[in-house]
Amino acid sequence: MKKPLATMALFGALAGGPAWAQSQPGRAPAQPADGAAPAVFEPTPVDQLKAPTLELPDDPIEPYLLTKENGPFMVLAKTFQGPDSQKLALALAKELRERYNLPAYILRNKDRPGGSNIRGVPPQADLEVVQASVKAPEKVRTLDQAAVLVGDEKTEKGAAALLHEVKKISPSCLDHVSSIFHWRKGLSSAIRTTNPYVAAQDLYQIKKDRLVVQMNSGEASIANCPGRYSLQIAEFSGRSTFDEKDPNFQGTFNLLKSPLRTAASDAEKMANVLRKDKDVQKLGQPVFVYHDRTSSRVYVGSFDNPEDPRAAATRDGLVRLAVPLMDGKTRPKTLDSMIAPASMLTDLAKIKQQFQQ
Repeated sequence: MKKPLATMALFGALAGGPAWAQSQPGRAPAQPADGAAPAVFEPTPVDQLKAPTLELPDDPIEPYLLTKENGPFMVLAKTFQGPDSQKLALALAKELRERYNLPAYILRNKDRPGGSNIRGVPPQADLEVVQASVKAPEKVRTLDQAAVLVGDEKTEKGAAALLHEVKKISPSCLDHVSSIFHWRKGLSSAIRTTNPYVAAQDLYQIKKDRLVVQMNSGEASIANCPGRYSLQIAEFSGRSTFDEKDPNFQGTFNLLKSPLRTAASDAEKMANVLRKDKDVQKLGQPVFVYHDRTSSRVYVGSFDNPEDPRAAATRDGLVRLAVPLMDGKTRPKTLDSMIAPASMLTDLAKIKQQFQQ
């Protein structure tokens, strides 16, 4: 199984290392002459940094902000911190877009979950400023930071190629920004990363499971549902426990009695009974089944919108039929287990991805 790209620390990775660093990263120190003191690189003290000399843009930053739709594989080009961090990031993002035709986006630290500042307290407030007594997580302060990310790559390979391109860029706007690390030129310190808004399980394309595809090859498969949403009414699965020594999970004989062995046939049986029932037929909705390696589920209905009024009517009708469908006195074929319509529709997009070419 392919492991996802390791999560990068977006803020702080490029914003600069400790002021006491005495050697240049990635470069061996020069060999001193006999009796001479070793050569070191002495970064400029932070209090001696000069203010940016370029004219900072006043454009709205919203069109440049990173969203979940960007990426997911990207390059972290530069990180800025301080009161002008957003405008500096905007200047760099604009130059990358206009001069180098690269998709550049801005991610502000305060926009990340858990990265916002304390309410009512400005960023980087002086120590003598009276602050309210607050508890975690609001007592954790964050600096005013903004990162510039580049790329809309869909694979790691594409992000690696983009990284080599970005590292060679020397934006003119950075020539007017002072830095304590004078040896870092342009975007030479860029690194690969991923869009922090994209979940780890969504970074890689889902591979087909041949067994799941084979189990859902019938006409009643949920893969043939024309709508994007459907209503789950039952699920058949195996047993589970937190006790490693549970006797029901010891030995081959107990495994042979697992309800997972009959889950697929139980779901198919329920679906057949529902299709033939006259009251269910009056609802005007098809019945589908879905099988995977851990369970089998039964769905009723095909809807294009989760707010479709027909979905609510279908659910109400099935709730009323839950008990009668198990009553053997009024129906020739009854269910062995009661249906339990879900409170919300199921989005079938990810399920159907398994069956697409």
